[in-house]
Amino acid sequence: MTEGNAAWWWERQGEEACVVAPTDTLSVTDALPPTGLIYAARLQGREMRDSDGVFSKFHEALRLPNCFGWNWNALRDCLTDLHWINATHVLITIDDADAVLSESTEERAILIRALNDAVKFWSRRPEPPGQEKFIFRVVLLL
Repeated sequence: MTEGNAAWWWERQGEEACVVAPTDTLSVTDALPPTGLIYAARLQGREMRDSDGVFSKFHEALRLPNCFGWNWNALRDCLTDLHWINATHVLITIDDADAVLSESTEERAILIRALNDAVKFWSRRPEPPGQEKFIFRVVLLL
């Protein structure tokens, strides 16, 4: 996955979650942003077999606000807000991503779409004047 520049992974225009197969590797140097504060959330896919597990783990890992609605629309809204996170880079990693919502392919598709939409939203959002661009990345470890 290395492109020769430690910052390539953060600087590329991400439009989707990055899926990493068990045989792939991403070095720590590549996984860290070139500058700025990073907020990293690591979720365990085996603990997210149903929607309640997904909402609970995202609520814990991202410290979602108390007004979080515990539904797909609320999760999507929070992923495209994140004003409570004091960082310029957010990295969400889901271990055993193939176990997430393993009994509901329909809900799994909703989650993947919400994650991809959030990555796309943040990559297309203009850089605020005088501020570093907010970068949002998702890695699905299979």
